[in-house]
Amino acid sequence: MIKNIQEFLRRVDQFGANYKPSYAYGEVQFKTSLGGLLSILLYGASLSYLIYELILWRSGQILPKVTTMATEIESYSLNFDQVTVAEFCLRRHKSIPDQIDPFEPENIILLPMLYKVIEDELQIPTPLLSKKLSPEHKMIVIEIRNIELSNNENEQIDHKNIEYTIMFEECDQSVLPEGWTCAKEERVKEFFSQKQNQLFIRTFVNQYNTSTKQLEMIEQDYYASFDNKTTYFSQLSFGTSNVSVDTGFLFENIEKYEFPSQIITYIQQMDLDYFTHTFQKDVFIVFEFELGTLQQTIFVEYPKVSEVLANIGSIISFFLFFSNVAYLINEKTLEDRVVRAVIEMYYPQLKNIKFISNWYSKIIGVKYFDKSIPFNKFMQKYRDLTEIAKQKLCLTNSLYEVSRLQFILRSNFDYEILSSCHSIGIKLNILETSSDPDEKSEIQQINKVHDFHVENVDDQSLEEIRVQAQVNNPQATLDIKDQSIINIDQLQKPQSFFIGNANQQYPNNLLSDEDFYILMQNQQDIKFENSKQQSTIYLQKIQELNTK
Repeated sequence: MIKNIQEFLRRVDQFGANYKPSYAYGEVQFKTSLGGLLSILLYGASLSYLIYELILWRSGQILPKVTTMATEIESYSLNFDQVTVAEFCLRRHKSIPDQIDPFEPENIILLPMLYKVIEDELQIPTPLLSKKLSPEHKMIVIEIRNIELSNNENEQIDHKNIEYTIMFEECDQSVLPEGWTCAKEERVKEFFSQKQNQLFIRTFVNQYNTSTKQLEMIEQDYYASFDNKTTYFSQLSFGTSNVSVDTGFLFENIEKYEFPSQIITYIQQMDLDYFTHTFQKDVFIVFEFELGTLQQTIFVEYPKVSEVLANIGSIISFFLFFSNVAYLINEKTLEDRVVRAVIEMYYPQLKNIKFISNWYSKIIGVKYFDKSIPFNKFMQKYRDLTEIAKQKLCLTNSLYEVSRLQFILRSNFDYEILSSCHSIGIKLNILETSSDPDEKSEIQQINKVHDFHVENVDDQSLEEIRVQAQVNNPQATLDIKDQSIINIDQLQKPQSFFIGNANQQYPNNLLSDEDFYILMQNQQDIKFENSKQQSTIYLQKIQELNTK
């Protein structure tokens, strides 16, 4: 059961690893300094852009996606709780000395009366009196605060229309509280005889700031000129916005806001008698505040981290597109080096050939031991060798060469002899290390005999050893173990240690550590640190003998 589970888990493993053979010792990938320079430039630019985009994203400077649509609302209310809707004051003119303020508590000329209108019916008004001065005009400011506007276009719903109207009319002492008095007739005439009388109006709406992710107060200013012969009438219709803001990091996190976002103004200049017949007094300025039926529905979606990374990834992919240049250069350089290494295996003199190239790597000269050689003739030969080497590097060609070698061996040896190679190997002497004095002395004796063989190789050639063995004693032997005796004549035979009679038992010490790397490239760099044998000396001696 456990084995079945393990086998199932092994089959569904999506992180399987592939073995990558190295093109040289310790080098799985071929790399160059040019590729390294391009890597620093490209990845440096990509990292810089990544940091730049993340800073913009976290600081809110990346614009969100905003979707806006206008909808009609049949029933809606808007409450201005502790919020100033509008401000009014007389505009200060520097050209008018001793300009009269119509809202002075001791000399009220224009009395602001706030009417609440429910279903087109005026309710009992409230006088708006103030002693607050405007910092800009140094005149008394009248404010409208804490009102509720409502509209209802659907008669089936029990929802009343509520509007507010502020009228600046002639002063009535009966509605003033104690300490407030109306101006005398002479002062009223003096006021209306001034060069200009303009009412400064400031309204307030809100706006959602996508950078700070907060609601901001927006001021709208304009002026209304008036006199004592006509009535200035202005209808202010508030438009609202319903904003849904998605500020989620990875998933949705929606916050909703509802606020007045705009004011549409309709202005009329009316006859003074129009309001006099209704209110039995002169009305000079009228402002009507109502709630509009159109509402803007806005959906603000800030970029999530997935979108930011996707955007960054697309730009980085564009940067890394230029890495193909470095890849192609490295690929071509690696191919040339491997091809030349294959040719040098067959033509060792090529190791002493030096190619001279110009700044864009075109070969313009060839030298052999710092001596110039015929360029065109050599290059033609080298191109022919290059084409052959490229074919030899093909996997199918390598398998073909191995198959031919197998057929050559098979034509000289029986099947049993070839199949016996599966049971032959190098003996791992380190496993025989023991603290037993008898065993230790036996191992030292083996090493001594083997060291004797290496020292003789250093002092004289193997050919001399063969000649001396044949002349002095053709049957001379080296006693390595009591169970195994090796004839020196066997060393002279140009055959592998394991080829012979299939039933013959060959001693394990015919094979040694040198057989593991004797045909490897760069033999002079191979050493066994834990071995007392001087393998490098032995290999160098063999190379010297091969060159003679």
